[in-house]
Amino acid sequence: MTDTTTHAHTGRRRAGGFVSKLSLLIALLLTIALVIFILQNTVHTTINFIGWNFDLAQGVALLGAAVVGAVIAWTISGAIRVRRAVK
Repeated sequence: MTDTTTHAHTGRRRAGGFVSKLSLLIALLLTIALVIFILQNTVHTTINFIGWNFDLAQGVALLGAAVVGAVIAWTISGAIRVRRAVK
């Protein structure tokens, strides 16, 4: 025998459609702002770190520092989430 049961359409839209479009728009705007920031801060500066010397543009140096900070924050938050899940 075959099953002839039909499923009623609930009329619900897929959750997250508007939120995902909004987050993509915000990400695009932040990326544009980041590119403008880097292009406007082109003065070269010397970065000294544990015996290494780098000659970088200020915008690129600040971007690198922000990326390192984001990776540290992401790692710590992941460790906290794992610790909470274990409890």
